[in-house]
Amino acid sequence: MSETTNNNISAAAENGAAPTIWPDISGIPTTPVAPSGGTPVYPGEDLSGVPTTPIAPTGSAPVITLDELAGIPTTPIAPTGGRPVYPGGDSGDGSSSGGAQHGPHHGMHPGMRPGYPGNGAWPNFPAFSFPTQTLPTITYYGQVRFMNATTNGLTLDVYIDGQNIFSGSTFATVSAYIQVSDGFHTVTIRQTNGQILYRQSIAFVAGEKATMVLLDTANGVTLTKVSDMGCSNLPSGYGCMRVANMAYSGISYDVRMFNNQVVFSGIGYKEVTSFKQAAAGNYTFFITAAQSSVSTLSELPVLIVSALVGGCANCTVSNPILTYSVNVQAGKTYTSYIIGNPWSNLYRVYTLED
Repeated sequence: MSETTNNNISAAAENGAAPTIWPDISGIPTTPVAPSGGTPVYPGEDLSGVPTTPIAPTGSAPVITLDELAGIPTTPIAPTGGRPVYPGGDSGDGSSSGGAQHGPHHGMHPGMRPGYPGNGAWPNFPAFSFPTQTLPTITYYGQVRFMNATTNGLTLDVYIDGQNIFSGSTFATVSAYIQVSDGFHTVTIRQTNGQILYRQSIAFVAGEKATMVLLDTANGVTLTKVSDMGCSNLPSGYGCMRVANMAYSGISYDVRMFNNQVVFSGIGYKEVTSFKQAAAGNYTFFITAAQSSVSTLSELPVLIVSALVGGCANCTVSNPILTYSVNVQAGKTYTSYIIGNPWSNLYRVYTLED
């Protein structure tokens, strides 16, 4: 037993504890343990002749020994703001353009481009010109037509911005729809080959369809605009109908059907009713003076021929002012204009398809 062991036993005896006997491991080889964060080492291996790869410090780039770069050619790098240089390039006069002492344009004739390896100066390429495309100006349009409802016996012409678009019109005549660009346009109405009766700047809206109605005034004529939009998403087999009072000031009308059923009520001068859906078919309407007791709540909401004539013993209205018929076709819209007056013998209903 070694001296250290004997000392441990003696110390234990003196303290009154039972002695601990440890085996002798002095002749047994042990494996070294790397410190925390280190790299394991291996006993018995001589690493003195093994080359090692240098490790770059934290945050820096790896380094390579100069011996490893000895046989590798390098490409010259142009300084900041300079032009690239080419080793051994022919600058055009036999001198090298690759030396730093010559600069990138050394030996070049003024006006020549820098040389590239083996080919001398850059060739002068032809310049190409391309035609400039002019895009068309997009103009947006609305549609308008004119109806003459005047009873003055005059023949009238209508102009838009000086262009005659409705010539020689008389009572109950109508023009075709024409296109008018979006914006303000000057509309002029004059007696054919005569004096100007009306001139006004009117706004036309792109995408809108409208009818302009010529009406009597005390001193000449005027215009009233009726929009031809507003009836869409019709059920299959149905059209749309409405009525416009363009007769004379002070008169209001009711529009009735068989058995005095009211379709439109209390239509004042220059007023236009809302559209109502009507099943395809032929309808007869009776116009009477408006009755104050009739309200829009009593109007028929939808027109169906079979429901209007069924069970009618005497299908007429007593003493109507005017009577007219409309043959409604599915998918189409109609406006019935009450125009004229009783004292001019020009008094009628004019139905237009919008």
